[in-house]
Amino acid sequence: MRMVWISLMGILALVASGAQLDRQSRRTPMLAPIVPTMFRSFAQARHVIATVRSAEPAEALKAAELLVQRRPIPAEHLSLLAIAKARNGDNDAALLLLQTAARRGWRDSIAQQSMFGIAFNAGDMAESSRRLAALWGIGENQMMLSASTTKVLATPEGRKAMAATMSTNGRWTNAFLNDSDAVPPRDLAETIAMAAAQGAHLNCRILQRIETAYAQRKLNAEAAMITQARKTCAR
Repeated sequence: MRMVWISLMGILALVASGAQLDRQSRRTPMLAPIVPTMFRSFAQARHVIATVRSAEPAEALKAAELLVQRRPIPAEHLSLLAIAKARNGDNDAALLLLQTAARRGWRDSIAQQSMFGIAFNAGDMAESSRRLAALWGIGENQMMLSASTTKVLATPEGRKAMAATMSTNGRWTNAFLNDSDAVPPRDLAETIAMAAAQGAHLNCRILQRIETAYAQRKLNAEAAMITQARKTCAR
């Protein structure tokens, strides 16, 4: 019995050490590769993020499936599995996984970027604008966001859709307006004007900055639209 007890305590210590090492890999990603496979949970996510695009397709799929098996809830894990599925030629399954991930977690940038691309290529500007709003809310990859937003606002349908999304008064609008310099002034001013007319209460300070910049550039028509929008801005 003494030997059984010692063996049991040794097993419990091993399990506890493995689990602790796995948890620590959340804060110290470099530890992920040394976590034994049987204990990987958080470390498995690190492993998949690092290898899903670079490993052999079959290997990437196996690792992503193990991640979802062990931690099925996070939306990001479904997105990683979608990437692995797509690399293995299963595009239908990848699309379904991305849709599920986008619904489950709006802060999953992989899913939101992918769904934006699908919606934009299909000409669905309403869905494109909603995905942009989610991405602006996340606040990642501003260069990509500015380019994608400029593409949407380049069309009348896109400006109308973006204005409707802005009228819901989400906090993401501050990030968008603060980094909107790449958007052609006419497109941005028209979008802001339509959003204000539909009930958007945009940040007064940011609108003032945009209006001043347009006035200094002698963009009088655009500045006038911003002036009108400021009548309903949020102070």
